[in-house]
Amino acid sequence: MLTTIAATAPYWNGGGFPFPVFPAFFFVAFLVVFLVFGVLRRGSWRARSDARSVLADRFARGDIDAEEYRSRLSELSRK
Repeated sequence: MLTTIAATAPYWNGGGFPFPVFPAFFFVAFLVVFLVFGVLRRGSWRARSDARSVLADRFARGDIDAEEYRSRLSELSRK
């Protein structure tokens, strides 16, 4: 009985590793990954949106004709 008490005694009074740290760590890691990928996706979406607006401006000014506008717009939609 004394060996059992000696083996488990350090964990009786709050000793040991704080296990609630694991869920908090994974939550923070998930949040960081989510934010990083969200910012990266938003950046590429913004670049496509800017390219479409430039293309629309060029078409409105008459720099390109309707056929070229449609072909370039379909190319942007594929990427």
